[in-house]
Amino acid sequence: MKVLFLISSFPALSETFILNQITGFIDRGVDVEIVAWNKVNNEKNHPEIEKYSLLEKTHFLNNNSVKSQRLLGGLKIAAKSIWKAPKATCQAFNYRKYGKMIFTVRFLYALPYFLKRQKFDAVICHYGPSGIIAAYLQNQKLLPENVMTFFHGNDVTTFVKKHGSNVYDSLFAADIKLLPVSHQFARLLKAYGANSEQIQVHRMGIDLDKFHPVKPSILGETVNFLSIGRLTEKKGMDVTIKTMYELKKRGLRISLEIIGEGALRNDLEALIINKNLEKEVTLLGWQSQTEVKQAIEKADFVLQLSKTASDGDKEGVPVALMETMARGKLVISTHHSGIPELITNNKHGWLVAEDSVPETTEKIIEVIHHPEIWTQISEQARNKIHHEFNIKKLNDTLIASCAGGIVHAQKNV
Repeated sequence: MKVLFLISSFPALSETFILNQITGFIDRGVDVEIVAWNKVNNEKNHPEIEKYSLLEKTHFLNNNSVKSQRLLGGLKIAAKSIWKAPKATCQAFNYRKYGKMIFTVRFLYALPYFLKRQKFDAVICHYGPSGIIAAYLQNQKLLPENVMTFFHGNDVTTFVKKHGSNVYDSLFAADIKLLPVSHQFARLLKAYGANSEQIQVHRMGIDLDKFHPVKPSILGETVNFLSIGRLTEKKGMDVTIKTMYELKKRGLRISLEIIGEGALRNDLEALIINKNLEKEVTLLGWQSQTEVKQAIEKADFVLQLSKTASDGDKEGVPVALMETMARGKLVISTHHSGIPELITNNKHGWLVAEDSVPETTEKIIEVIHHPEIWTQISEQARNKIHHEFNIKKLNDTLIASCAGGIVHAQKNV
């Protein structure tokens, strides 16, 4: 079987869920090719990139980050492709049908590859905008394969807010399966105009074999906290740091490690200094999957205090939470987006209100004072991941769908 993955940027360090899906397909003998718009030049990549020779399997469509040069390049492509595919080239400028997406010139940059590429059994798009490109290509008879599109987060929140609720009309009208990672996102897609029969919730998952469970242990003199995620507003790292300040004021000896990089790093460093938490809080930056597992192992509690960003951006279902729950770690998160679909409050962990330092502080103190419930919570969290977020089962289901079957991961909305 041959499967094409159509994604935005590669290899994106934070998108381990896409990486693990791709490597899972390769492990099952699937011939994989990746098409990405931009190449991400990281100081270091996840080891799987080299192990699976993924860069050799990737075709990059557009590496130019300068808008004027990108537009000029698109016009040059149009001048060449107008003779080979006049209708497809003209449709790349169809504002009435595709709206502001035409100004990204991604339709044009996709043409040279899709006019000459080999045929696949299926095409998997990650994020809604890639699905719009797929719909355009399908309309031009350039994508006859079985196509599906995953929706992860900002593609159903900020992207829609920016481009309008009709931005996905062409995608919804195409013969493409829609695979949101949460039921909340499924409801949003339906509200935007998608047909319920197109929509099938398909979770992102993790490899349970890589996360052996441990029972919660008695706390030492210092309570060790861990937060994992990009340093962006929706991850709520500022709330986490402020909560550490309140816990310290209460007399707790605390340590917090934050794994991830992002635009808010300088702001968070300033907040740490402002709260005199330089000895207690450490920004570790990006870490490999092996290093993340080691950090999870030594943590007593994992905090994921996600919140709705000022621009409307929201989480999907955070993979970092899945990894920590699979390890049997105790997690405290928020009533945010798809997180309650992963954590039932007081059963798989604990949930607090978004952006609430007081409530989070009180909840942590309450949990610390009731160690008798830790083991049961830990086991229930592990079982939740095993039954609903096991990437091996999810990949088997997805591969069956690529072969022409139906995705059965979750019922339709």
